[in-house]
Amino acid sequence: MLLRHLEDAAAIFSSLKGTLVGVGMTAYSRIIPSFFCKSYHIVALRKTGDLHVLREKTRVFCLEEELGSAVKEEGFQSARLLAHPLTREYLRSLPDPKYLLLYQNYPELEHLAREENWVLLANPPDLRTRTGSRSFFNDLLQRLKLNTAEGFLVPIEELWSHEYRYWAENVGPKLAVQLPEVRMGGGRGTFFISSEPQFQALQARLERRSWRGSRLETMTVRRFVEGTPASVALCITGKGILFSRLQTQLLDLPFSRAIPENGVFCGHSWDDAQFPAPVRDEIPAQTGPIGEHMSRMGYRGILGIDLVLEKGTGRIYPMEINPRLTGAFPMLSQLHLGRGLIPMEIFHLLEFLGLPYEADFVSINREYAEPVKGSHMLLFLMNGRGLKSPHLKGGLYELDSPGEVAGFVKPAMDYRDIANDRQFIVIDGPPDEDLGSGDPLYRLCRLLFNHPLDGNKSEEMSRALKAAKWVRNQILQSH
Repeated sequence: MLLRHLEDAAAIFSSLKGTLVGVGMTAYSRIIPSFFCKSYHIVALRKTGDLHVLREKTRVFCLEEELGSAVKEEGFQSARLLAHPLTREYLRSLPDPKYLLLYQNYPELEHLAREENWVLLANPPDLRTRTGSRSFFNDLLQRLKLNTAEGFLVPIEELWSHEYRYWAENVGPKLAVQLPEVRMGGGRGTFFISSEPQFQALQARLERRSWRGSRLETMTVRRFVEGTPASVALCITGKGILFSRLQTQLLDLPFSRAIPENGVFCGHSWDDAQFPAPVRDEIPAQTGPIGEHMSRMGYRGILGIDLVLEKGTGRIYPMEINPRLTGAFPMLSQLHLGRGLIPMEIFHLLEFLGLPYEADFVSINREYAEPVKGSHMLLFLMNGRGLKSPHLKGGLYELDSPGEVAGFVKPAMDYRDIANDRQFIVIDGPPDEDLGSGDPLYRLCRLLFNHPLDGNKSEEMSRALKAAKWVRNQILQSH
């Protein structure tokens, strides 16, 4: 079948025998297949205030809901969620075969899948681990002769054997220091250094050679590239590679400044900016070879490439690869659905399911390159002190004219429900049982806006930050 519209995708997935199941820490993160697959189910860990909205769209099993309490174990990921006896019992009640859509795969999950006869729709964990390391990506940039910020990967002892001045002279006055052994994303393990006192403070902070539970052996020291942080999502298939439009990343927003790291990922902004022709040409030149190399390695489906668009030169610098579903989803897919486009997640699923289809990838990439407008913002625990009761529910809210107070409008989860610039959606949370972690970067929820957010001083950003402050105050108890 030729895949041109969402109805075509629905027809293709109607032929799937068995059950398609999305698996995630939150249910919203796996919501997109519910738009085209009637037999879809979601298995989630967190009991969140948006479940009443999501259940209007699909069936959701929530482990915390079944347990009657929050799961507070550190490092609780999808493998442990699926291994829980209550989760396994639920999945056994669904028609076979069962296809599991995952954020990413784990070795222990492969063993469990063989036991339970599940089909995992994800790349092998060893391929993800190998391609997700910073050393792999650094080597890949050199091999493919792509733009690379000046710098070094060195043993941790070598970093501290020199003063800041040495690295500033060899790399640049502002350094981006990263910890390759810290594999968690979102800015964890990244520090920006521009003075000797900052360099010494980082050395003291890492004196135990451990950070976020990882033993540190090496460090990358690179020139900090001044410019716009951005990313591109790719979907690698046997029929070709799909590319998203360049999407701006929101980093280090004011409410995240208490975090010791830098480059903290706080969301995305999609706008209708028209990039100069040289920039438009350089984006595929810097990302296409990476996608082709990953395809040759056997990688399939969605991945993300973080970039910086350098101020002044317009050069694109690939900075990091995320071999998994990325932080742009499911929001990017929702925006594509709003424009009548086939979301990238459909091609991701088709690649792993092996369902037959035909598609004009040239036309689809041309459509993906057209502007979509919207944004999303993550809210973190930071220094919160427990949840307020009653808990804030997910849905559509509207700020008053001063922007200090918001009122509930209706249950909602889709950008298309937002009617004006004062309205926003609270989704992907908030916690509705208890806080599952004391990590300052524990995610409370996500806010959706129907407009871009460009820069901390814009009127739109000011209003969005007021919305974020109000929402956070409704979720958490004050000191």
